[in-house]
Amino acid sequence: MRWLARNRKDIVRTVLLLALLGLVYVLPPDTSLKLMRESGVLRVCVPSSYPPLATGDAEKPGIDLEILSEVADDLGVRLLPVTNSNMGRDFNPRNWRVTRAQCSVLAGGVVATDQTRSFLDTTSPYLETGWALIAPGEPTALDGLEIGFHAGISGLDRISLSRFLRDHGARVSIMGSKQDLVAALSSGDVQAGVSEAILAQQVAGENGWQAFRLTEELNQAPVSFGLWKGDRTLKRGLQRSLARLDADGTLEEIFEDYGLTELENFVF
Repeated sequence: MRWLARNRKDIVRTVLLLALLGLVYVLPPDTSLKLMRESGVLRVCVPSSYPPLATGDAEKPGIDLEILSEVADDLGVRLLPVTNSNMGRDFNPRNWRVTRAQCSVLAGGVVATDQTRSFLDTTSPYLETGWALIAPGEPTALDGLEIGFHAGISGLDRISLSRFLRDHGARVSIMGSKQDLVAALSSGDVQAGVSEAILAQQVAGENGWQAFRLTEELNQAPVSFGLWKGDRTLKRGLQRSLARLDADGTLEEIFEDYGLTELENFVF
């Protein structure tokens, strides 16, 4: 009895651990991949427009939808995009008002940050983004530079960016949309722009401008596809398909078709 009294806490911990391990074997199996295949449809929530990841153009729907179309073919189902305008207004997934009933996968700018993963599970990243500088010509310094800033919907660290630009003497104006940023650059109201790197490359490519990685001091961020927590078999199915598309060069072909390349660092 004395031994039981001395070791009561350890015994209780051991019993609780064994009980938790036992629960693993009685939990219902995850059937998310099986159910998706039975429905014949991969339902994907995307922003109404966040080019080049999601464009709203049926002829050239965007990087994420082209990738997921290939994934759907690989899984033997049909891709069904579901547009959600809230995904384009806020970078916090909790504010997107997306439900499991609407879709099983989220795409079009899911940045795999701790904040995102507190709400969603994510696939392994297939792209990397960060802050990029856009300019008609290459500026020689940030000090005194008039910059137009448009974040897009990325979950990148805006506070660190603001501090970095302020410390280097840049003067920043907030742009409400991609179109506002393009107009300000075209008119000369600003000398350069700063935005999320994937969007920045598209803006630069469309207008014959240049895009540079702003600085390695600011963290880069992985871009992934989002899934509901617990959908383990669906996640594994997506991962296997993405790995095959990477291995056979399909992903690289899609990136090149949308003008994504490795950005050079901005030297100032």
